[in-house]
Amino acid sequence: MAEGKVKITISIAGRSYPMTIDAANEELYRVAAKRLNEKITEYARIPKFDIQDRLAMAALRYSILALTTEQSAALGDDDVEELRAIEQMIRKYVKA
Repeated sequence: MAEGKVKITISIAGRSYPMTIDAANEELYRVAAKRLNEKITEYARIPKFDIQDRLAMAALRYSILALTTEQSAALGDDDVEELRAIEQMIRKYVKA
């Protein structure tokens, strides 16, 4: 194993994913997996959603957050507000 690397296993939606990462990023990976699992669990309260639906909605949620963060530096405040409005519409849909 390369210097500074560690082998970890991350569990997402009940499946284990072994990986080798930089030791400095271990906590980041573990917190990210924890948050993802929390979001997947949150979507479990929607009866019509199976695990694939929950994973898809969690991925969409975090993709929107990543895009908002990436674009906020390049976009004006109006554009960021529009993205937030879209996110709110998605939240309303999954709560229905």
